[in-house]
Amino acid sequence: MVKSSKYKMAGGNGLFFPILGFASIVAFMYLSFGDLFSVNYKNEISLSFVGRNGSNFVVDDKLFYINGWNSYWFMDHAVHDHTRPRIRAMLQAAAKMGLTVCRTWAFNDGDYNALQISPGQFDERVFKALDFVIAEAREVGIRLLLSLVNNLDAYGGKTRYVKWAWSEGVGLSSSNDSFFYDPSIRIYFKNYVKVPSNSF
Repeated sequence: MVKSSKYKMAGGNGLFFPILGFASIVAFMYLSFGDLFSVNYKNEISLSFVGRNGSNFVVDDKLFYINGWNSYWFMDHAVHDHTRPRIRAMLQAAAKMGLTVCRTWAFNDGDYNALQISPGQFDERVFKALDFVIAEAREVGIRLLLSLVNNLDAYGGKTRYVKWAWSEGVGLSSSNDSFFYDPSIRIYFKNYVKVPSNSF
């Protein structure tokens, strides 16, 4: 009799706890990470441009306070499917913390995952990555401050423009500061700025 009661107890509870444990893990994973795998832009938020009224920033005639951060790597990570979820996770976490603006790069000149491969030559898949970043930010109501060139060598920046002009024999100087005054380099940059500006 004792043996049969042990078997009844084990048989009665044997599946209950493993099923409960598995269901708990699935529920935890879904609630924690489920939104990373779905992309839905049906409820797209409309964001007005930030303006200025005197020394104040305004949006729709209301004061706008910038509370932001820098994530230069968004466009670079958006090129690859396996790193895209990092962007959404960062933007969602920032929105939950009350951040309103993210400064990110809208350039990458001649390097790995370059947006501009050479003067006036662009990589369409990197443009799509930038579009993805913009759509993700809009989805959570965060505005982007898009940087168009870097003062440092990373991601190309002004140094890349100087090297392009110098290698083509049209640069006046090999100094990085010639980016600001060399007419050929200024034309390169003006032509670059037109392309992303027209695509937004």
